[in-house]
Amino acid sequence: MRSLGFIKVIFAVAGASILGGCLLSETPILDATNGRATPIKSGAYIACPLKDDADASDCSELIVSHDASGLYRFENLDEKPSLFRFRKIARRGYAVQTTEDSDDSYMYYYGRRVGKRFRLTMMMCAELPASLRDALIANGDLASEDDDFESCVVNTLKGLTKASKAYHRGDAESDDVDSEKMVLELTPATQAPQ
Repeated sequence: MRSLGFIKVIFAVAGASILGGCLLSETPILDATNGRATPIKSGAYIACPLKDDADASDCSELIVSHDASGLYRFENLDEKPSLFRFRKIARRGYAVQTTEDSDDSYMYYYGRRVGKRFRLTMMMCAELPASLRDALIANGDLASEDDDFESCVVNTLKGLTKASKAYHRGDAESDDVDSEKMVLELTPATQAPQ
């Protein structure tokens, strides 16, 4: 990752290790043909990490917009825009791909609409059920270079969809009792930032 986009910055502010264990790829899995879902309305939002010790200073304002192909732009005045694509995987559940404008690396999240809010959960390779992760790696849908699953490369749409569905069902868990899920909640702002 060459630079830190808005989503990565907000997780860094929240104290999360932003790359350790996450799902990544060097080529996009979602594109205009398979990532056209538009679960978030265009407009102004407040993005806050969901953590016990988070406060208002951890939040950031952003403008969300999307084009006809389903490509979203999350823009913050201080950061390079982050680009997103969404694929519906279940009722209110989405596989989410993000990259920075003009970047060539991608990160993957599970997204869930909760009323008017939207939550993005960073998908972590080690949190996937071992049987699912092992099967996806054996089939070539995911790849990992280490036994600790420091990161996994997503190779196929099937790999991304199955990982997202594990999060949607609540099957993705950490063995580390001190670990916190990296969740960012977008809430519509009452006023657009000036």
